[in-house]
Parts: sequence; structure tokens; C-alpha cells
Amino acid sequence: MSLAVRGIDHVEVFVRDIQAAARWYREVLGLVERYRWDPEPLMIGAGDTMLALFQARPDAAPARSGEGGSSLRWHRVAWRIDEAGFKAAQKHLARLGIPFRGPVDHRHSRSIYFHDPDRHPLEITYYP
Repeated sequence: MSLAVRGIDHVEVFVRDIQAAARWYREVLGLVERYRWDPEPLMIGAGDTMLALFQARPDAAPARSGEGGSSLRWHRVAWRIDEAGFKAAQKHLARLGIPFRGPVDHRHSRSIYFHDPDRHPLEITYYP
């Protein structure tokens, strides 16, 4: 028998303020609280995918941004949406004053790119 995973359960994210991050992700992406450990992580998500919010140390360096592969690391979390949601997401981000890049046509998909308050890179994408 070979290994066959079923999907991504969660991505661990270090943030400056867990409660503020949870509020931001709820307001911007509609992620809802699923589980809470004491004191952390706080699990938030949509569908079968969650983010595990962990408290960063006070001296934590800001998240680095950039498109280049200058370091080996995870780069961004991309959230899938349908075409109507994709159009609505752009209006929603603009209404909230959240700058984004795009839409970018990748031939097989369309994406917009932005950052959370801790500068973690995010993407909303759909497949026409």
C-alpha cells in the first residue's frame, strides 16, 4: 500500500496578536474558529482547510515578502474560490482598503495577491 494524503489539514502561522489575526481573517476571508487550545493554537478555517494561529515572539522579524526563490521556505497560502466570488473578493478587498495585485491571468487560473497585517502573502484564485 502506498501513501495517499487527502488534502491539507492546516498551515501553521505565527502572528503578533492571535485574536486580532482571527478577526482579520474572519472579516476578510470569512474564516471561522474551529478549535482552540489553551493557550494556542487557535484553529480557523474554511471548508476542510485551516490555519493554526500561533503567538509569535515579541522580537519576531516581520514576514519577508517577495516573489524570488532566494530562500527555501513556504511562500503563500492560496484560497480557492469560484468566479463570482473572485469578482466579489476584489470589491471586498478594495472596500476594506486592502491593497492587492491583479487579477493575474495564469492561463489555467486567475489570481489576486495581497498580505495579512503580519505581511504573510496570500492569494485568492479560481479556475475558469
